[in-house]
Amino acid sequence: MQTLCSFALALCLVGTAAPALGADYVPVSDAAIGAIRLVPENAAEVTAPCDSRLAALTSLRARVEAMALSTEPLTLLAAYDDLYNLANTTSLEAATIKDTHPDAAIRASAEGCMQRANAALVEMSMSRPLYERLMAVRKAQIPPALRYMLNRQLGAYRRAGVDKDETTRKRIAELQNRINDGISSFDRNIAEDARSVAATPAELKGMPQDWLAAHPAGADGLVRISMAYPDARPVFSYADSAELRKRMAFAFGNRAYPANDSVLRQLVDDRARFAALAGYPSYAAYDFGNRMAGTPERVKAFLDDIDRVVRPIGEADAACMLARLRQDDPSLGALNSWSTSYASRLVRKEDYDVDPEQVRQYFAFDKVQAGMLDLAQHLFGVEIRPWATEVWAPDVSAYEMVRNGAVIGRFYFDMHPREGKYTHAAMAPLRIGIKGRELPVAVLMTNFPKGLMEHGDVVTFLHEFGHLMHWIFAGQQGYAAQNPMELENDVIEAPSQLLEEWVWDYDTLKRFATNAAGEPIPAALVEKMNSSRRFAEAFGTMTQLGYANASLAFYSGVPEGRDLAQVYDAAYGRYAAVPNPEGTHTYAAFTHLGGYGASVYTYQWSKALSSDLLSEFRKHGLRDQATAQRYRDLVLAPGGSASMNALAKHFLGRDWTVDAYRAELQLGDQ
Repeated sequence: MQTLCSFALALCLVGTAAPALGADYVPVSDAAIGAIRLVPENAAEVTAPCDSRLAALTSLRARVEAMALSTEPLTLLAAYDDLYNLANTTSLEAATIKDTHPDAAIRASAEGCMQRANAALVEMSMSRPLYERLMAVRKAQIPPALRYMLNRQLGAYRRAGVDKDETTRKRIAELQNRINDGISSFDRNIAEDARSVAATPAELKGMPQDWLAAHPAGADGLVRISMAYPDARPVFSYADSAELRKRMAFAFGNRAYPANDSVLRQLVDDRARFAALAGYPSYAAYDFGNRMAGTPERVKAFLDDIDRVVRPIGEADAACMLARLRQDDPSLGALNSWSTSYASRLVRKEDYDVDPEQVRQYFAFDKVQAGMLDLAQHLFGVEIRPWATEVWAPDVSAYEMVRNGAVIGRFYFDMHPREGKYTHAAMAPLRIGIKGRELPVAVLMTNFPKGLMEHGDVVTFLHEFGHLMHWIFAGQQGYAAQNPMELENDVIEAPSQLLEEWVWDYDTLKRFATNAAGEPIPAALVEKMNSSRRFAEAFGTMTQLGYANASLAFYSGVPEGRDLAQVYDAAYGRYAAVPNPEGTHTYAAFTHLGGYGASVYTYQWSKALSSDLLSEFRKHGLRDQATAQRYRDLVLAPGGSASMNALAKHFLGRDWTVDAYRAELQLGDQ
């Protein structure tokens, strides 16, 4: 998923189901932000509203910084929250245009606006007057429901170095701005990488017919395969040619290289320098300071704990895949990364009677999208209907969510690849919901094919849609600084990971998963899918542990001049069952090394929580509306108004543990 700010600044979003704003304060951010502008016709139409918002931000900041410390506490807090809303929303809208707009010049203008907005956020994170006014609120008698929000904001200021001397604060601000610029460059290089691989028709034996139809040969008789997910990923699963898969692996593993090598080096170095100035031994130590895990040592212990569970199972998975490949090629010495998806498909087909090509016949994109919307309406007691608004590309759609007759949020679906568009899958917040003032709005960005989808794509769809629903349900709080991104960041994936379970449920799938003849997916096929589900799951978890360890290694201190490929491959290989191919530079297109920093372990930590939360649904049934709506109200709707520890305990009736996740992982050994 995409974080709200590309760097953990003091003002990157918060939460609380709070009392009313200070009665003496009249918010100005709503008028300054104005209407959503995602469809500019030229660069000037990005720059003009950006200039206006930033000017309003400068004025509002001066006003808040000048407020007397004796001002009524809730009025001070309301004024700060108004500033928070304006600053973050200015950045959010620009970031969305940068990631989605079809016109390169408009994207560049939006990136410039985002950088200026982020620079304003940096300045605010160094503002002692703002910090002092929040401290004045803390010393006063305020409702307990506001304490989490206030303490999180104050902690972010302190972590950003607001208490340092003026010279140090200035240097920190310079580094923060350079870090933000580095993340933008890193992401842009990935989005703009246009490499492809040429293949002969003979090398495409095994590819699905609809994929072949969408990739005709050129005048030279060759088929060009881009690195876009709908083009590249099926090759790794279906192409019989190991040589083609290998060429694709080298191209895919070198995306944005060498451009991003120096960018990432600068980013790693700048974050290390920032952490040192802020008083931390490493950027990882800084990054984990406001998360549940707390320290790099605890993260490492967690990764090792999960590794002990999955390693025997994952290594057995790998041995099974290698044995299957050797049936076709007895000379094969080791399992290579370009053959794992292919081998896994063969094992599922032959040992579990699950053919992914047969499965995908039931997952046409339009039906899947309709199914996701229907599922959300059923589970959470809402209506989702079309929203008549401008869109920036013909295949973008827009919707609004209604509950009890009132619109509670709006969202866009931008679901297919497009040149220059964000290349992964994410929920991009656009407007922060504030009760009685502003509806939450978000954009779902993915890169799915327009035709048949892999079942794994359906899982990703519901995962990202889960982030979007979280954003909307939580957007009914009294303060902007009570949105979901102010939860502990290492559990932010949990609500979405929980929802992935529904696309393994026959009672859910039969409602939308139909083939071209309109026949629903057979119950027997879904049963087989579930039987084969755990095969290679532990293997995949080892890969995820490798990614997490690589991000930890980069941000724990990389010696000057050290080869980044060596650092990445060593850290990744500590957990992953199969190494990256020699000569690839996977880190260059590892987007999370920018936005997630050292915290890629978040996916595993969140998974542990989601497995425990899911236990309530297993008791009552996945489609039990009472449980789903209790989950909506107790876990999703509070947003960032309290610690996820407290929200999970309220839902579960006890403290959450890792036990359910350990047990789930061990199912792969049965």
